[in-house]
Amino acid sequence: AVVLRLRILADRESSTTSNEPRDMNQEPLIVDRESFDRADGYVFDFGGGMTVSPMPKWERTFYPYCESIGLDRRYVREGFQKYRRLWDADRMSFREMYVKIFADAGLPPPTDEQMREIVRLDKCSWVDELREDTLALMRELKAMGKKIGILSNQSTDFYNECYVTRCGAYRELADVEVISGLEKIYKPDPAIYRLCERRMGLPASRLLFFDDFIENVEGARALGWQSVQYPPELTPGWFR
Repeated sequence: AVVLRLRILADRESSTTSNEPRDMNQEPLIVDRESFDRADGYVFDFGGGMTVSPMPKWERTFYPYCESIGLDRRYVREGFQKYRRLWDADRMSFREMYVKIFADAGLPPPTDEQMREIVRLDKCSWVDELREDTLALMRELKAMGKKIGILSNQSTDFYNECYVTRCGAYRELADVEVISGLEKIYKPDPAIYRLCERRMGLPASRLLFFDDFIENVEGARALGWQSVQYPPELTPGWFR
């Protein structure tokens, strides 16, 4: 039944292995049957996998708010690339990250009122819409006796305030949870994949990993994991 949720090709030679970002109108990403059958452990990313990424929605929510207070969305996007993983690894706070983004834009630090709205529109938006299809897939794999892992870049404040409070159903199914903020390392650092391997108790070749960021997928593949990229733009339900 699980093959009805995750598109699998019986012929490995015809499977899609491209690392290029996929257009949302293309067919769902696929993995060959040999790789799928070989896996004893399935490791899921949080953002985009367990939750619908809010980033497309930001075009009509978060970015307009930023521009209303004089912060061009370009600096938000650039700051995401420059600082987000430092927050994910607990090397700076959420507020410190935005102080730097505002400074890059030539603006004074955000006010308390502005930060409350930024927290609501950015940080909290990552748990606005959870993916029931992913939860169903995890339950199905668990019933088959497979191990389930969660490998996520997220800060300890996000973990405690958002993830733990909203994602209990997913966490109950997980045998292993590896969170960047708790470990002070983040994807695609090889160390965090190796840590996940040890906790899963499985070799890299027996793990199948799902992540929306291509650099994280490539990081896992470089260590011998089977890995599938799913862009955050894909609509809910692509597992089916």
